[in-house]
Amino acid sequence: MQINVKKIEERIQKLQEIKRIASDPELVAMLLEFIANDDERKEPAPAAKAHSAAGSRADDLDLVNQVMKGMDLQGAGAGAGKRG
Repeated sequence: MQINVKKIEERIQKLQEIKRIASDPELVAMLLEFIANDDERKEPAPAAKAHSAAGSRADDLDLVNQVMKGMDLQGAGAGAGKRG
């Protein structure tokens, strides 16, 4: 069995982008503007890919929640003034 290094590198790149967004309070606020509860959604959900859309949405929300919890754990003062 081989390890797919390219897939690992792609995942790392995406996680680094998430980290960059999560460390910028303006970007987090902007992202939260676009996250809507199912009750608030007025338009139909986009067409699902081959995998389950429900599982994908749950995974996406879980990822956002993890990022937000990570920000809470870091504290607001730990880099809030940093700009890249």
